[in-house]
Amino acid sequence: MEQPHVSVVIAAYNAMPYLTRCVESVLEQSMPPDAVEIVAVDDGSTDGTGEELDRFARLHPGRVRVVHQENSGGPAAPRNAGIALARGRYVFFLDADDYLGREALERMTAMADRNGSDVVLGKLVGVGGRKPPTSMFRRDQPDADLYSSRVFWVLNPMKLFRRELIERHGLRFPEELRTGEDQVFVTKAYLHAAKISVLASYDCVYYVLRDDGGNLTTTVRKAPRSEPGRPVSSGTLPAMFALVGENTPAGPRRDHLLTRLFGVNLQRALRGVHRERDPDRSRRMFAALHEPVARWYSETALAKLPAIVRLQGELVRRGLYDEAVAVVRYIGKRRGVLDREGGAKPVRWLAPADFTVEGGRVYAHYPYFRDSRLGLPDAVFDVTRQVGARSFVRPGSVTVAQDRRDSRVLSVRGRRRVRLPAVPLELTATRESDGRTVTVAVPAPPNEPVNDATSASGTGGKRTFTARIRVPRPGTWHLALRIAGNSRSELPLQAVRVESANPARALLGWLGRGGRQAVRPAS
Repeated sequence: MEQPHVSVVIAAYNAMPYLTRCVESVLEQSMPPDAVEIVAVDDGSTDGTGEELDRFARLHPGRVRVVHQENSGGPAAPRNAGIALARGRYVFFLDADDYLGREALERMTAMADRNGSDVVLGKLVGVGGRKPPTSMFRRDQPDADLYSSRVFWVLNPMKLFRRELIERHGLRFPEELRTGEDQVFVTKAYLHAAKISVLASYDCVYYVLRDDGGNLTTTVRKAPRSEPGRPVSSGTLPAMFALVGENTPAGPRRDHLLTRLFGVNLQRALRGVHRERDPDRSRRMFAALHEPVARWYSETALAKLPAIVRLQGELVRRGLYDEAVAVVRYIGKRRGVLDREGGAKPVRWLAPADFTVEGGRVYAHYPYFRDSRLGLPDAVFDVTRQVGARSFVRPGSVTVAQDRRDSRVLSVRGRRRVRLPAVPLELTATRESDGRTVTVAVPAPPNEPVNDATSASGTGGKRTFTARIRVPRPGTWHLALRIAGNSRSELPLQAVRVESANPARALLGWLGRGGRQAVRPAS
């Protein structure tokens, strides 16, 4: 067989019956048969995986090559064995649970050939409830900049790599890591790649959630821990921080990558610290996280992340183990409360039980907010960028009306969201012709308990509000709700034409417009 265009490396461990579909999806690719080879490494399977691979090798001699080895405890060693045997110009790593779209390799290699790409990300599609990342697959990107695109948010190895890139830089999966080895490998490839491309216009990889929960990464995580007394592994976090910190200069480029490490990797690591039942081991795991976080800490990177993540990053940087673990527990309990109340939406972050609003800034009452013992800065708890009036008001419930006796008096009525605590709101009216603005406070909800029946009908209840504002002159006035003092949080309502203060004319105009109207907030 001549040199194939693509070598598909499959690391297989107890992958039946998913393995059959995986291998068949490669053999049925739209490329010529001699353009694709399969290098399959059986990592000590005990469920017939090895026998199934041998069957394919007999049916497709030269196209399917199989290696059997003792179980290594993770996917790194079998993938490295596959790299050593790969002959193609490109290498694609495919987990034995997953499978390819029929034109996946043809389309990805064509993109790589056309653009000189060293790495091509093909679109991932979830199967069986598995949820792959999606933000980087909104459009094709022949030249995706690592420091501005979302490619760093998908670090699994199921991508097309130019083999010359792998060999030139000696890229291998670190075998000392039981999990996360793919993140180190892919990060190194990204940093060395001359060009990274994204193929989003075709479903390339079908990302399968196994019925038995036995996906390769899940199985590895469930493997026994190392023996007592051995050094505690800090996982991928130090290596990932070092790769980013040492290969990118301080500034926006580094911060873009650090947001992923703080927002994803650190969160997972802290959950592992919390789950560890051995208190001494848990503290040593935390200490292993503290060093790289303290070394590569970046306020500007964390400023882009939700406040609850900023809080965790600050606690780890300061080495506050008890407080960091307490925040992990708080997150779990708070999510449980929000789920019982209908979920954490409408905001895409952890809604606290209360807020403080000062000078137009909104601060979440997360643990240790204004705790004099720790002295954490308010900026850690600032959620102003994450919220707006829309977060606290149900836009579809808001109605606007002009007073029957005085058309210059406008009333806005609506309902606050039940799942979030109330914050001070303002109603503003801005005249179109000259930008003059009038502002009034929206009355705070009363203290009596919610009456769901009356609240739903809009006639009362703790979450219903009515705000009245009088505009000084005729004209077209644009109404908006906002958090008190914060013009950037506005929820635009509608423009109202105020003709005159004459009661008769106002009444006729009000009747002509149908009186009270449902608002369609600007998108």
